[in-house]
Amino acid sequence: MRTQKVNPENVDLKLFETFSELGYDGASMEALAKATGLKKASLYHRFPNGKKEMAKHALEIVEQWILQHIVAESANKNIPAAARLKKMIASVDELYNGGANNCLLRTLSVGTDASAFKTGVTNCFNLLADGFADVAVDMGISPDRAKQNAKLINQTIQGSLVLTGATGDNNYFKNSLEKIQQLLTT
Repeated sequence: MRTQKVNPENVDLKLFETFSELGYDGASMEALAKATGLKKASLYHRFPNGKKEMAKHALEIVEQWILQHIVAESANKNIPAAARLKKMIASVDELYNGGANNCLLRTLSVGTDASAFKTGVTNCFNLLADGFADVAVDMGISPDRAKQNAKLINQTIQGSLVLTGATGDNNYFKNSLEKIQQLLTT
């Protein structure tokens, strides 16, 4: 049987979106096939270990996004720290579509196989905190305070996404983005 030809980046995006929206337990093979435009057999051809491998792949996509949009941006000393922070916040806003999108890290943190993703999810949260802490230090915050506040950023974003999803009020998320600025400049 010939594998279907689709753009690998589109498959990556659709896996990411499906697991973000439905979580691991809710993302059935049927839903993943429909989202990617591939037959189940083609998905298994690309991901021989099945749904768990697909979810880990989606988690790797998030890690790469964090490395590119948060960690690398925070390390770019050619741009003033305040401008880097602004770009990082704008990237978070874009990733979550103004609060309309669920967080893959959160959705993979719950459910029957959450332990399979714990290391990857924890690593992603640590990378986020490290990126925000680095730019905060460049803005004059002490390293200890910067790390502490950067961890609060993860809590703030995740809490706001839960509240936004539950209430449909995107102001929770928008306010969390403003809180990032406050946490890293005071």
